[in-house]
Amino acid sequence: MISLDKIVEGLRKGDGIGGPTMLAGIVADSLKARCCLDVEDLSSRYLAWWREGSFDTGPIFSLVFSRVDGGMRLAAAVREVDELVGGQTAGCGPAHRSAPLAACPFIPSYQLPDLAREEARITHWHPHAGDAAAIVVMLCRHLLEGQSWTKAKELVGQRSETKNAYEAVMSRPLTDTGYSLDAVRAALHFMDGDDALAQARKFAGGANYCPVIVGALIGSFGR
Repeated sequence: MISLDKIVEGLRKGDGIGGPTMLAGIVADSLKARCCLDVEDLSSRYLAWWREGSFDTGPIFSLVFSRVDGGMRLAAAVREVDELVGGQTAGCGPAHRSAPLAACPFIPSYQLPDLAREEARITHWHPHAGDAAAIVVMLCRHLLEGQSWTKAKELVGQRSETKNAYEAVMSRPLTDTGYSLDAVRAALHFMDGDDALAQARKFAGGANYCPVIVGALIGSFGR
């Protein structure tokens, strides 16, 4: 699965700290082992890394897996954390880590948006986290298929599974927050220009948000 490695390597180039690259690598390892999105397998791998001393995962991931490590069932931990933070579980973590789904040859394109949302729910209850992940994964899939950047955006904007989410992203102002729709909006903005990764890094400063997504997209160009 060469394309899996390409996406992770591209993501690494945009990752200023390292946590998203580690998480995306865990997703890639699970896909290689299971040839599908196996939520139980992937969740166990996430937990193992959390126990080993994970870093730069984002607060929601940490809150969820600290509870799972204490014996709480994953689904209950996700809902409890969502309630704890007042529903603010729409961060860009899933949009960072789920990009390798696009490169799994055993998953047809029509299944990817739902699977990206299912993967996001491992930690992030808010639907926008899954919507952002679905957009990133589908853009990566179309780029891996050899579509141009312009055509990949057009297809994602037309698909029934991603159309509304894409419109929501494109309606957002350009900001440097870690809110999932904002991070994707910023990544698309810089992908539309020149020297996307450098410009995204300059815009983000020390925040590890949109440049990670730009890296994953750049890593998806071509076969």
